[in-house]
Amino acid sequence: MGILGNRTATADQAELGPLLRGLRLAAGMTLEQLSQASGLSDRTIGDMERGVSKGPRASTVTAIAAALKLGDDDRQALAAAARAGRHRDLPQVAGFAGLPLPRAVPDFTGRAGELDTIRTRAGAGEPVRAILISGPPGIGKTSLALHAAAGLAADFPDGQYFVDLQGLSTQPLSPFDVLSRLIRAVDPRSPSVPPALAEATAMWQRVSRGRRLLLVLDNAADEAQVGAVVPGDGPAVTIVTSRRMLRGLGGVDRLPLAPLTEQDSVSLLGRLTAGRTATSSELQQLAELCAHMPLAMRVVGNRLSSRRYWTAADVIARLAPGDRRLDALTAGDLQVNAAFALSYDQLSPDAQRLFRRLPLAAGATTGVETAAVLMDRPVHETEDLLDELTEVSLLDEASPGRVRCHDLLRAYGERKLGDEEPPEQIEAVRQRLRTWLLTTTITAGQWFEPEPDPAAPTGIVSSEHAAEAWLQAEADTWFAALRQAFQAGEHRLVVDVAESLHWYSDRWIYWPRWHDIFSLSTEAARLLGDDRVQAVHLGYLAWTRLVCLIDYDKALQHADQAFELASRAGDVSQMGWARTYRSRALARLGGRAEEQLTAARQAVGYFTEAGDWIGVSAALIGQGITLHGLGRHEEALAAFERAVAVAEDPATATIESITAVTVANALHYAALVHVELRQWETVVQVTTRALQASGLSVANPVRTWVMQARAQAYRELGDLPAARADLEAVREIKKVDGDATGLREVEEELRALS
Repeated sequence: MGILGNRTATADQAELGPLLRGLRLAAGMTLEQLSQASGLSDRTIGDMERGVSKGPRASTVTAIAAALKLGDDDRQALAAAARAGRHRDLPQVAGFAGLPLPRAVPDFTGRAGELDTIRTRAGAGEPVRAILISGPPGIGKTSLALHAAAGLAADFPDGQYFVDLQGLSTQPLSPFDVLSRLIRAVDPRSPSVPPALAEATAMWQRVSRGRRLLLVLDNAADEAQVGAVVPGDGPAVTIVTSRRMLRGLGGVDRLPLAPLTEQDSVSLLGRLTAGRTATSSELQQLAELCAHMPLAMRVVGNRLSSRRYWTAADVIARLAPGDRRLDALTAGDLQVNAAFALSYDQLSPDAQRLFRRLPLAAGATTGVETAAVLMDRPVHETEDLLDELTEVSLLDEASPGRVRCHDLLRAYGERKLGDEEPPEQIEAVRQRLRTWLLTTTITAGQWFEPEPDPAAPTGIVSSEHAAEAWLQAEADTWFAALRQAFQAGEHRLVVDVAESLHWYSDRWIYWPRWHDIFSLSTEAARLLGDDRVQAVHLGYLAWTRLVCLIDYDKALQHADQAFELASRAGDVSQMGWARTYRSRALARLGGRAEEQLTAARQAVGYFTEAGDWIGVSAALIGQGITLHGLGRHEEALAAFERAVAVAEDPATATIESITAVTVANALHYAALVHVELRQWETVVQVTTRALQASGLSVANPVRTWVMQARAQAYRELGDLPAARADLEAVREIKKVDGDATGLREVEEELRALS
């Protein structure tokens, strides 16, 4: 026999909240003790007792019944009350809406910057009228608002009130309902509230005027709910939370929330799993799998703390498979999947379609043009849909024209895509996106050819600047499309994309994907059975080993393979390039100078035979580098001067931009010989001549090499201001390039001048 005696419990006889509270008190348990025993959060249980949550899931009721050790009668009564609650509409706030502030979660972690912002803006003096905390589901908006309000309570002696606006309900509180309940809460002696909204608003302004009130309006549905409540004058402060951006709401300070930092995430998980063994590495993995979202981490903490024999490794194993992660992030009423569904269900059908298709674009951020391709809609229409998604915080703006979606929301979108669109339609969208991405990549790459055709590239890559911006912003997305094309057997397309990018790769050498790209294109050429093309791309692959991966043995291997294939194809020019790469690899390996010199001389011969004057100059520079290494300075300088002569001679000159780089490169190496000979004035002359080479762009790495050599000469000559000017210019270029190592080196040189 249970607490109800021998009465038969029905939904009419026992509301869930009072019943649960009575059962808990009869068991002699505090709310916190019941939370620990059941594995549910104390807020979940508190919401049930207060009547905010009237229809919890059956698994939640089972967990509570087991923790309370209920008999059959009480267990059945509790289950019946929960079932009755689930049959009602989504709950409205009972009584008046101006409830005392709920207790903040005791293990609140992080958000130091946001809390400081709220304290500063809502503090004594001239506080702001309202602060809007916005963000995606599960980001911790309500927890932050309550924690901040608890800390501010002493500054608002006239009362602190919490209102759940029920923004995700089918029947959110109307502005009139909010006002009338707040008026009765703040001033119970007020006369009846007039039914007209304008009159009710005026009455609220009179009631709140001059009072230091702190209002927390949680889960706002729209601007009207909030706008009617925010006091117009006086010291009252309103903290609003909403998944929506509420862009039409004026006179508020906005505080959008991002996921927690890694440090705060690990700290929160550590507190949630106190007493359970978990290494720092495991907590970091859990935080990453939860996308640093507080709701997801609370689910993980509850599951781990309530499962006696589970370890952190067990939870990681359940979360790691992408298609199971959302199902695993459930503990009683804490459901990440359900939290996302509430926002998704409020979207228009087109916005839902875009949201679930966005994960098909692999990048961390997505451009509006890419989103338009996913929808097969004009850009201006797609922008409206993206605005709708950002308004409800399912996306956030990463930069102008680009949006971002965190990992758990992407996983939810992927699931909805599989649930709501047939496989053949998904594949058609994926194919359309891949074709557009790779076609645009080829077009963008054309801008960096020695002789670009500005009439060809159009649309979003209609200039060199736009092409570079697009290539970098969408790099992860088009690279993923390239891999898909290879897997789909589109080998000619893979080769064409890589070929279009080989000039640009010299401009963005610090991107880590070049080796992967040219590995794919080399293998694609092999599968096409084209020896010449394979030799070309093996050369590009050798370049990645020389410049990007610093693997000189592999570079030498690729160069020799390229030579064999070029010889078989009868392409003398490619034989020259293969020998050039061999010479460069041997130079890096060291100790094989004679082999290096032989390879360089062979390259000069092959290029001359083919009439490839770009190659002749490059090979002569390599020959000069080798001679310099052998201490044969005069011969080295002669090779460099000959390279300059070939590049500048009208009979053998090629393209202006290539000529500029070749001349600057040759003169740079000549300057290094003069540096070794300590001929500082000559170094200044030679490097200045290199920098004056027509068409040498600021972004070209040759420029930074030359300027650093000239800075050294200026320093040795005692002209420190000139040395500093060159190094400061180099520093700015390194910053733009993202060359962290080079930047550190330049900073050290600048400090040495002080």
